[in-house]
Amino acid sequence: MSAAVIRRFFLPVSGRSDRRDADRQYAGCRRAGLSLTGAGWWWILAVFALLAIAINYSHNLIFAMAFVMLSLWLQSALLCRRNLKALHWHPATALPVFAGERISAGGTIAESAGYKRYALQLEVGAACSLAVDLEVKSDVRLEAGVLARRRGIQQIETMALVSFYPFGLWRCRENLPGMEAMIYPAPNGDAGLPVAAPVPAHRQLANDNFQGVRRYAAGDPVRRINWRVYGRTESLVINQFDGANGGEALWLRWEHTQGETEDRLGQLSAWVLEAQREGLEYGLALGHQQFVPRRGLDHQDLCLKALALFDRRQVNAAYQEASA
Repeated sequence: MSAAVIRRFFLPVSGRSDRRDADRQYAGCRRAGLSLTGAGWWWILAVFALLAIAINYSHNLIFAMAFVMLSLWLQSALLCRRNLKALHWHPATALPVFAGERISAGGTIAESAGYKRYALQLEVGAACSLAVDLEVKSDVRLEAGVLARRRGIQQIETMALVSFYPFGLWRCRENLPGMEAMIYPAPNGDAGLPVAAPVPAHRQLANDNFQGVRRYAAGDPVRRINWRVYGRTESLVINQFDGANGGEALWLRWEHTQGETEDRLGQLSAWVLEAQREGLEYGLALGHQQFVPRRGLDHQDLCLKALALFDRRQVNAAYQEASA
């Protein structure tokens, strides 16, 4: 077997071709790189041992067994490489998670060459997805969980499509483009929501506009209990209405928290989630960065993203300007 054939079929592709692939927009899997597994090394050592025995004893049956094993070793390399050939990768967007949770990194793999694929796995760092088979001219979703280490944007750079088909003697690996995920601060702290500031959250032209719900307290009128919410969650909540000037805004401010930076961000994250569950209209103030009081999941995501990307220097600069 010539050195060119060995390089073509058995060695990973690297160098200049990798750089060209990285510069182009990714449309499919890159050329496969093969490497022997531990079982593959033991297999080929067994072949050489059988050949040595056959030569020593001139035993034709052992010769035949050795060459059959060698042909299976070579054929499994070709099948393993073909198993990842002409596959197209469509990465999915990683959903935001809180620090300490697991990021669902993955995407969809599509078959276009016209033959079935076996035991495909997605490898993301040290994590690996379950092995799945891919039917002809179809697609399948692959996902692997990655630990969200800290708040901010986490880059997931090491992603690959892996196959050990058919006998586990060879490992075929396709490098995939990386992805990134937004990591929100983990909510912590047991402090209650701060008292609403005496500032209108919005202006209404008519009295008694529905403003949200809050937990039921002793003495609240029964006629304002939201029975639909009670039927779904078995929790008593009260409908709230505002007057002509609008309801009071609930401001979640940096100075309302205590402790180190991450402790403060965790408390603000917990308050955002609690205010959203209560159906309140709330705003977030982080130094010069302020988000006007609103409600809804879009507003919640906006506030949590601001906390994830928060820089303590923003608040310090605001305090310095205020004291100057």
